[in-house]
Amino acid sequence: MPTVEEVSVWIALNVLDSQAWDDATKKDLAVVQASRNLSRWYPEIELTTDVVSFQAIWELQGLDPALKYQKQGVKAVTDSGERIDYVHRDKVAPDVRDLLGPPFDELEEAEDDEYVPQFGGRLI
Repeated sequence: MPTVEEVSVWIALNVLDSQAWDDATKKDLAVVQASRNLSRWYPEIELTTDVVSFQAIWELQGLDPALKYQKQGVKAVTDSGERIDYVHRDKVAPDVRDLLGPPFDELEEAEDDEYVPQFGGRLI
């Protein structure tokens, strides 16, 4: 598992929008949580510094108060005529999904949905 120092260096050298990481007070906890989640979602993948870094930033961005409403199932908030609609926020960071594909639990669901029993017939 990458250390907080390794993740910090990697983010400083590779990530332009690193405000969530830079402002974080619990970076060590973000790395642990990202590693734990990634190990559960991608059990056969070795956790590299880049993957853990992307997920740690994603976890820290999820601390935004607006996103907490979304986790509680709030679909929209209206205040003084202004409305904010919430859309589904993926649990996996987009960059991680691009690198590793869908998580393990989504693969199982896709395999179950794709199975169609074949009865009789012959190939031509």
